[in-house]
Amino acid sequence: MSEDWEEDGDPWNVKCTSRPFENEWFALDRHEVVRPDGRDGTYTVVRFRRLAVGVLPMEPDGSVHLVGQWRFPLGHYSWEMPEGGAEPGEDPLECAKRELEEETGLSAGRYQRVLELDLSNSLTDERAVIYLAFDLSPGKAKPEGTEVLRRRRARFVDVLERVADGRIRDAMTVAAVLRAHHMAVTGRLPAGLAQAMLGGGQGEHDG
Repeated sequence: MSEDWEEDGDPWNVKCTSRPFENEWFALDRHEVVRPDGRDGTYTVVRFRRLAVGVLPMEPDGSVHLVGQWRFPLGHYSWEMPEGGAEPGEDPLECAKRELEEETGLSAGRYQRVLELDLSNSLTDERAVIYLAFDLSPGKAKPEGTEVLRRRRARFVDVLERVADGRIRDAMTVAAVLRAHHMAVTGRLPAGLAQAMLGGGQGEHDG
């Protein structure tokens, strides 16, 4: 049976757009529209200024580095890969390098771009780019003034389990871990690394 991957055109008719709010992080665009059902309506979209960038640092023994921090909007603690925002026009890779060093002190000899995401496409235009980082070297972290971070090096299988059972919920981290797992089981990572990731590796410890 053939699969239908055809794409339909835009069913929305935008009559006019206003911008009632804007700051250094995002803007709100209010669109007066004719809806797909022919009725008049409004559609407000959050326009993000920065591109979201995440990087999952991976060790040869199959372990990965995470950072933990309190997320103010959600009111709870979150374990995540290093993440940040690329300024308009900035190369996402340069942002990944900066965030990795700032949040963990690590630098990487090699990066692999593995995923692009639309993070919340019913309300925002926020996009994300995700990298894996290899050939890691230690250094001193330089967190921003708004960040109180803990570091943890954990076995990939343990991180994967926490993604599966919902203890790790950050969308970009979930996507990165599942993508890395898919790459490991489909031969898109070096055999030794994939075996170490899926077989365990060293235990967890705080950084």
